[in-house]
Amino acid sequence: MKCFFRLLLLITCLILVPHAKAGDLIVSRAVLEDVGGTLTIADVASREFQPLGPSLFKGITDSVHWIRLRVRAPANGNEVVLFIRQPFLNEIRLFEAEAGDSPGWKTRVTGNHYPFSERERGRHSLGFVVNVATPEATFYLRLKTKSTSQLTVLALEPSEAERLDDHFDLLEVLFVTAMLLLLLWAIQSYLLDRLRVVGLFAIHQAVYTLFGIAITGYLAPWLPMDYPQLVELSSAIPYCGVAFTTLLFCRELFKPYEPPPILMRGLNLLLLLFPLQLVAMALGYIPQAVIVNLALIRVSWWYFVFMTFFLRKEQSPNRRWLQVFFFTITLVFTVFWFSSSSLNDTGNSLFGRQVLIANGLIIGGLFAMILNARSRRLLQEVQQSSMNLLLAQKTLEIERTLKKKAEEQAHTDYLTGLCNRRHFFELAERELARSTRYQRPFAVMMIDIDHFKTINDTWGHSVGDLVLQKVSQLIRDTLRSVDIFGRIGGEEFAAVIVETDGSNAVEVAQRLCLMVADARISPREGVCVQVTISIGVTAMNGKNLSFENLMGEADQVLYRAKQAGRNRAMASEYCAA
Repeated sequence: MKCFFRLLLLITCLILVPHAKAGDLIVSRAVLEDVGGTLTIADVASREFQPLGPSLFKGITDSVHWIRLRVRAPANGNEVVLFIRQPFLNEIRLFEAEAGDSPGWKTRVTGNHYPFSERERGRHSLGFVVNVATPEATFYLRLKTKSTSQLTVLALEPSEAERLDDHFDLLEVLFVTAMLLLLLWAIQSYLLDRLRVVGLFAIHQAVYTLFGIAITGYLAPWLPMDYPQLVELSSAIPYCGVAFTTLLFCRELFKPYEPPPILMRGLNLLLLLFPLQLVAMALGYIPQAVIVNLALIRVSWWYFVFMTFFLRKEQSPNRRWLQVFFFTITLVFTVFWFSSSSLNDTGNSLFGRQVLIANGLIIGGLFAMILNARSRRLLQEVQQSSMNLLLAQKTLEIERTLKKKAEEQAHTDYLTGLCNRRHFFELAERELARSTRYQRPFAVMMIDIDHFKTINDTWGHSVGDLVLQKVSQLIRDTLRSVDIFGRIGGEEFAAVIVETDGSNAVEVAQRLCLMVADARISPREGVCVQVTISIGVTAMNGKNLSFENLMGEADQVLYRAKQAGRNRAMASEYCAA
């Protein structure tokens, strides 16, 4: 982005660099106003003219203006180019005296209402090629236009005229290139961020570029001259569109700053002028629409300045920066508006074009900087929001993990990883309620490691812990995942065999006894501890007992198994099939 603005600054400096003054061959200029437009060349030739500087500026008027030129002969040859600006003038008729016995007047015509292909020089500027054989010659120009009567005329040698035209072409290329760069940046930014204000800026840039091309005459080769009104509309509509899109853009620009609603309604009222201007132009009131737009531009810029002092919320760029920006630009515009008449007397035919191009580049560039600052801030906010969201997700994930771990620790025996007594009873009672409701089989086992105290006394508590872990792992691996298995306390375990009747539960218990007895537990190399278990089994078999009663019943059966010699499984009388 920095490289882009540096390039834009370079192009602006190239455009604003002073142009070497052409060698003007005009000795004197004078003007005569023909209010009714009825005077002939014979009438004009005998009238008194008023002295005129290099330029005529009368604004939009119904009057016809005659300009008398006294031109001296060039140093080389006889050809002289009457170089006329601006290209939006409708009709300029040249009168030159004919030599001979019966003197008369030859006449030629040019203007944007006449086909581009019929112009004498085939360039985008208007003009005539005349011959000055005597030391001085007199020519008359008759200007009649519905557009602004703003005419600058120079008498130049052909090579000088070509050089000036080439300079105009270069300025146009620089202008279009810079404006397209801004437009492409705006389009790319809009496609990336989808910000409405950036989209409106892109539209403004496109309209201003079209206006700059039209007003400098570069649309002329493609305009149908059979429809003069269309020629006028080709510049009038973009001109009004520039004010309209500027209002749209600034309204969207100010929204995040929360200006007072009444000021926003004022902008909406100014925006309503654009459709009225379109209606007026469609009805043929093009000059009136242009005059209204000229006033609208001046009012709207000072309105923007006024609004910047009532913004209520801080944004990027800050409110102070906006105040300085809009006030400075509007002040420069105002100085130019009030001094435009005197500036037209300077003789610099490039000035109007330079102002047009510099206006587009400077305003467009500054608007782009504002949007870039806002986009960067929004991007930072989005990135910060993403980081905050990611951090919140990580925090939530950690909290969930810690909560899950705490719940597991609250429900799990720390040594074996089995359900602890409390959690085992919760799950078992839930399963018992389900089995009772649906009359499904339900069996309970009480499991005890034989001679566990002897193991602890002989091998130590570390070996005892290892025995508890190995036995619990063997039983857990043998039981199904739906069965409920937990450590009740010390060397005692309990299991609920889901959806299993008493006889099948006894078979499972016997299998467990054999598996544990066959296992070899080696706490260290060269040491082997043989372990056996005793199991008491009971089943519900239609009884209406609490789980605590079932556990007591299984515990009694376990006691009998231990009394019978251990390393065995015994069942209560309710386990019969």
